Order: sequence, then structure tokens, then C-alpha cells
Amino acid sequence: MQRKEMIQMVVVIILIVAGFYACQVWIIPPSAPPAPPTNQSNTPPANQPPPEIRSSGPAAATTSTATEADKAHGFARIQRADARQWTLANSRLTATVSDRGAVLDTVTFMDADGNVVFWRTPDNPTVEPSEPLQLLRPEEAAPDIAPFALLIDKNDDARNTSRWELVLNETGESGVQSLTFRFPPSKGFEHDTESDGTVLYKKITLYPGEYRLDVNVRIENRSDKVREKFVGIWGPVGITNDGMRTAGEWSRVALYGSTDSKRFTSLEDSPTVPSLAEAVKERNEELGKSNAWITNRDLDEVEDPDRFLIAHGLRTQYFLAFIAQDPDVRDQRWSGAILPIGTTAAISLTGPPLVVPAAEAGKPGQQSASMRLYVGPRDRDALSAAWLVEPPKDAELGTQWAELATSGFFDLIASPLIWFLRLLTNLVGAGFAIILLTLFVRFALSPLSYRGQKAMAVYTQKMKIVKPKMDAIKEKYKEKTDRDSQMRMLTETRAVMKEQNVGMLPIGGCLPMLIQLPIFIGLYRAFGAAFFLRQAKFLGIHDLSLPDATIPASTFIGEGWISFLAHNGWLTINILPMLWIALSILQFKMQPKPDDPQQAAMQKQMGCIFPLMGLMFYGFASGFAFYFIVSSMYSIAESKLIKRNLVKLGITPPPRKKGEAVKETDKPDYHGSK
Repeated sequence: MQRKEMIQMVVVIILIVAGFYACQVWIIPPSAPPAPPTNQSNTPPANQPPPEIRSSGPAAATTSTATEADKAHGFARIQRADARQWTLANSRLTATVSDRGAVLDTVTFMDADGNVVFWRTPDNPTVEPSEPLQLLRPEEAAPDIAPFALLIDKNDDARNTSRWELVLNETGESGVQSLTFRFPPSKGFEHDTESDGTVLYKKITLYPGEYRLDVNVRIENRSDKVREKFVGIWGPVGITNDGMRTAGEWSRVALYGSTDSKRFTSLEDSPTVPSLAEAVKERNEELGKSNAWITNRDLDEVEDPDRFLIAHGLRTQYFLAFIAQDPDVRDQRWSGAILPIGTTAAISLTGPPLVVPAAEAGKPGQQSASMRLYVGPRDRDALSAAWLVEPPKDAELGTQWAELATSGFFDLIASPLIWFLRLLTNLVGAGFAIILLTLFVRFALSPLSYRGQKAMAVYTQKMKIVKPKMDAIKEKYKEKTDRDSQMRMLTETRAVMKEQNVGMLPIGGCLPMLIQLPIFIGLYRAFGAAFFLRQAKFLGIHDLSLPDATIPASTFIGEGWISFLAHNGWLTINILPMLWIALSILQFKMQPKPDDPQQAAMQKQMGCIFPLMGLMFYGFASGFAFYFIVSSMYSIAESKLIKRNLVKLGITPPPRKKGEAVKETDKPDYHGSK
């Protein structure tokens, strides 16, 4: 590239960036930056009245209030601020449990000593993380729903907002911590059982070194009648979408199994969380109902009665929060429901009916149901470690929860790349791992690149000999436009091309690009889901999963027409995409110039694609941009080496000095080249 062209390119890039800033400042009124997050995340607006939930079979909804008789059995609502809280903490997370409903209030990634395990990623890429990530939090729009809130009967709304009695707080020798609550409380009310003579016990357990909390709901029947109960719990409600708040990866997930073969699982991960309310609306219009919720079977269009839920929850770009049935008890037909709440959702899981025997000889009948809550990284290793269940010997399911780390067809390509990238990261760090991954992928494709460039070089040299003859034929028939003359011109043109063994444009020249396309998509998915790249630093880049924001300047543009350049509404100055544009144009300039004016004009127009692609990738993760920068540098070096080899083989003539005439000896003997 000549110096003048280089200066022009730099000026154009500067003008483009300056133009976008000018449009935002003087043409489009800037939006106000988002308010500081409440509880470390934006609280969705209370755009609907708090839902009243009950369960008569799988999760359903109605409006109900505890009667005066129920209040005598412990149904006494209290405010969230008046509840007592207890803490469960291990080396991975800290969970706060409230006696208002015996529910999970928050989950923060801090260990038992107060050290931060995962920092919350700021919305603005120029800001360094400063707060621990609180993945689960209360939602004011859903005061009676929280993780571990019960789904049993019409009194759920009152039961989940009344005070439960803590009857056991213990820590085992192995570090297992548990809290056991009782409802109704044994003291302070007229009756110490519910109106049907049952008592509920809820035990919440945290294991050392795990991102998993277990919950066991035990029902004691002190009456003389058999009771049948559906037992379910609510899962993630307020979940922080760390990193990319508007990403399509912020979705609901469901993992299915089958009682038919015991070996069948399938994953459902749509729609996205923001579109759940629309899915509920469409289903209601279809069925003529007015529910605020939708069942998993309706949402996923599951008609097979033998398919059942294994896990149900929400997934963000890098984290997962889901409830799951007890893996030790298989083939039970669990179901669930989804209740949109502002910009998040409540996710339920309900088991098959429990038949609780009547009391006998003063001894109450008992039944229980167990479920698990995973709150942690969207990472196969972490999910596998939290599973802690040996699959049956005849099963081929393996570690089922690990399926929730994937997100689509292209994970077939992304998963091996993530595995290899993780291996390299453990050895040399994230930044150098990306360099090595790039070199590995490009080196593996080098034979195809060589064959493609060689085929194009041979084709170009042949066309240089054929073109004068083809031009002469065109000139010969220039004034003859009748059908016979045009057919003779076509026949003579084909004869000339056949004589010089010139065919159509060789497919080998495009093959490397076609093969790289699925790899490109796989890399995009890999860099978007590789948890170990989150907040990884390299050189001046403080987070390889965010735009590089090398220059610490930013402006909030909200969701305007140029928001595709921004990250969470923040427009930053990213050097890596600009550097990639420069390298791409340099690589483009190194390509041989065609002699045909039309082809030269087309080639020049193709050069405009690189600035447009650079703008398209402007808001992408810096690790992704860094891959393409290293790839472009590799391509430039590879092209120079291939050109030297083609000259050495006599396929292309040696480069001439400026002003030097073409010699007869410079014409390559391409016919004999291999």
C-alpha cells in the first residue's frame, strides 16, 4: 500500500467515527444513561399487578386470599423488610434465606470469608468491575414469588408471604449447611397445623464447593384422612443478565427426558426472556384464555405424554439459574410453568402427586419431594461437578445438566473450539491462547489456501494470454449483432479458451473461504460462550469478552439507530476493529490487479466491504476482534510466502521494478506447473 493511500484510509476511518459522534451529539438527542442498578441490577417496572398463584395439578393461576380460618393456621402476611434472614455460604457463593415463605432472597458470588468470586460486569466497557455479582435478587413486581416459593394449593400466595419457623440450623462435619423451616409455626397461632391437618417442612441445603442448593419439601399428615398433594416450587425470578443485557442468549431453558427409553433428552431454549410475555399473549389468543402464565408443554409444543421436565430455568450469556428434579429419582413426570414478570420471569417445576398417608397410632403419615437449584457459570465443568449423580448402568445420558451449557446447532463446532481454547488458556493465558488458536486454525487451512492461490495465479496468467485473442474476436464481431454471428463469436471464444486450457473461475480459489464460514460462526459462538474469557485481561484490554474500549472515553446513546455500534447503550472508542479494517485493506491491496477494467472496478468495489464489516463488528467482543487481527496478519505473511513460491515454481513472473518493461523471458511456463 502506498503512503498516500494509507493516509487516505486513516483519514476516512477517523471521519467515519467522528461522523457518528457528531450525529449523536447534534442530530439525535442523546438518551439519559440508565439509573444506577438496584440490588446490582435494573429492577423491571411493576407493569402488572402481583400475580396470585396456586396449584391444582401442574402450575395454574387464580386470585385468592387467605380466609379468617386460614389465618388461625399461621397464614399471616408480613412485609419482606420485616422478615428475618439467614446466610448459607461456601467457597463459591453466599445465599441469603428469608423466613418470609422460607425462600431464597439473594445469591451473590462471594465466598464465606467475603472474598469476591465473580465480579459484576459493568454496562459501560470502560468501567472496571467494582461490585460482586448478585445473580439472583428479589423482584418488587412479584412480592409473593421467589426461588423455593411453594406451589401446592390456593393458599400459596399467603403461605409464601407468611413467616415460617426455623426449627433447625446445622452444619455437618463435611461442611454441609442446612436450614429447616416449619409451617405453620408451632407457636403464636390457634392451630399448629394447616386446616387439612398437615404440616410442611422445607429444608434448604448448601454443599461445600458447589454452585448448587438442594430443597426438600416434607409433608406430615396428622389427620385421619389420606391427603393428595401436588408439590412444586418456583425458580429464578430476578436474574441479572451480566455482561450483555440485550443478548439473545438471555433466554429460558428446559431440559427434557422421556420415560419411554430413559435415554432421550432434548433442549429447549426459546423464546428469549423479553419475548416470553408475547408468547403468553399469543397462546392465550389461540386458546381463548386470559392466563398470566404459560405451561412448558404449550410453550415448547410438547405433545408426547412420556416427555417430562428434568430442568427448567433462565440462562444469560455466561450464567445459569435453573431448578431441577432430583436426579436420583428418575422417570417421574414433572411439569412446569413460565410467568413473565417485567423483563424477567418466574420459572416453576411441579412434581407428580404425592399421596400422604393418614396418621396412625399417633404417628403422622409422611411424604417428601426433593429438587435442586443450580446458580453458577454456564460452563460444562461446573455443571458436571454439580450433578453428583451416577447415571444408571443402562443409560446413555451421561451428565444431563451439562447439556444446558450449549446453545444451538453450531455448538457442534463451538464446543471443540471452546475445549481447545480452554486448554490453551490454562497453559498460557487467555490472550496468548487466542493467538495460538488463530495460528492453529489458519495453519490447518494453509494447504487449502496454497492450492486456492496457486489455482487463481494459474488462471490469471492464462487469462493474460487469452485476453488479447478474445478482444480480437470481440472486435471482429463488433458490428455484427445477428444471431449467427453471435454464435460464431461464442464458438471461436470457446475454441481459444480450450486451446489455452482456460476454464471457469477455479473453485479452489473460493474453497478456503467456504470452509472458514462454519468455523467463523463456531468461533463467534465460542467467544460468546467461553466463560473463562469473561473479564480476562490481555495487554491493554481489561475484558476480552467486551469491546476493547482502549481509549477510556464513552457516551451513552441508548437504543438509537446506531446502537449496533454500542454495548448496552454505551458507545466507546474501540481500536481493534479499526486495526482490523486497516490490515484487511492492506491485505486487499496486496492482491494482483486484474488487467480487465471491469474486473478491476469490481475488485475496487469489493474493497468497500472491509470498512462495513469493521463497523458491523465494532461492538463485538475484543477477543473475537483480536482473532481476526491475528488472522489478517497471518494472511499477509502467508500471501507473501505463497507468492515467492509461485515465482520459484515459474507459475507467476518475478516482480518488476517500477517502470521496467515486460520481457519475453518473464512469461511463466504455467502449463507444466504442478
